[in-house]
Amino acid sequence: MKKKEKPKNKQKEMPKVLMEWLYLPEAGVPVESLYEHLREREGVCAELWKEAGVLEITLSETGSMDLEILEKDQWDEALLTYIKERHADEVYTVTFMEADQAEARMVMEYLTNRAGGVFCRDTEDFLPEIKGR
Repeated sequence: MKKKEKPKNKQKEMPKVLMEWLYLPEAGVPVESLYEHLREREGVCAELWKEAGVLEITLSETGSMDLEILEKDQWDEALLTYIKERHADEVYTVTFMEADQAEARMVMEYLTNRAGGVFCRDTEDFLPEIKGR
């Protein structure tokens, strides 16, 4: 009688969960400024598509963090109130995979310490927040 072969142990893959945050820069801080701050940091690779209002930051061999302008016609009342409280005039959506969360957090802390503004989760209460200077 032939022995049944055991299936090879496959590493369990983490489910790919997209994390959604928002970035509210200080008034008058353009996406180009964020790009320049990232270029100053050793080991960070970033690409800017100015016309599209998109900044892509490489986080790992396979991951990235994207900042993309959120058009004003997509702002709801809760977001409008939050924006006014923070004296911001623009909002960026920020997306990255859950597996890249630790590295994305370091980038968010770096940017808020250099350029100001606040990163927050895209939730009803906008928490948690990452604030800099």
